[in-house]
Amino acid sequence: MDSTRKKIAVFLLVSFVSFSLQGCMNAAITSGQAVYNRQSIQTTLNDHYVTMKAEREIYLDNTRFANTRVSVSSFNGVVLLTGQVPEASQKEDIEKIVRKISEADEVHNLITVSAPASALVQVSDSWITTKIKSKLLATNGVDPAQIKVITENGVVYLMGLLPKEEAEIATDLARTTDGVQSVVTIFGYITISKT
Repeated sequence: MDSTRKKIAVFLLVSFVSFSLQGCMNAAITSGQAVYNRQSIQTTLNDHYVTMKAEREIYLDNTRFANTRVSVSSFNGVVLLTGQVPEASQKEDIEKIVRKISEADEVHNLITVSAPASALVQVSDSWITTKIKSKLLATNGVDPAQIKVITENGVVYLMGLLPKEEAEIATDLARTTDGVQSVVTIFGYITISKT
């Protein structure tokens, strides 16, 4: 097998394993959310609605948003926009679309004006997300169902509704994960009484 074929085979294997593990982790965390979630069912539904509506609006306008790669994440009414667009005007237009959604209480536009991330970068980002979710799942004192992990170009975004101590643990876990360039936290802090 020549060098190019070997590289392609390794890339495909890593891609498959990364996406497979991420699917398993999502299933495990989703199952846990059914048992206990700090968000109300309505808030969770609103978050899904905001994400779907924003993505639909963005991708229906395929002429204005051609050559863009944008992700919309929502947690507790807080929306995070990540990805890449070729023009600053596209970044602004996407934010305007999301701000018009009444269920979007707060919008953080962290889209970068650049070429779309390569497939290799996207696989690496998925792998980083999977590693962080696995670490959160294996750590006592942290409820992984309350933390959303998004990785974009090596930058990890953590969203959630949790006590400050849990947020600090989650942030440290993310920071010490191989491949992470930096960590951005978008947390809502709560106090849990221990009675």
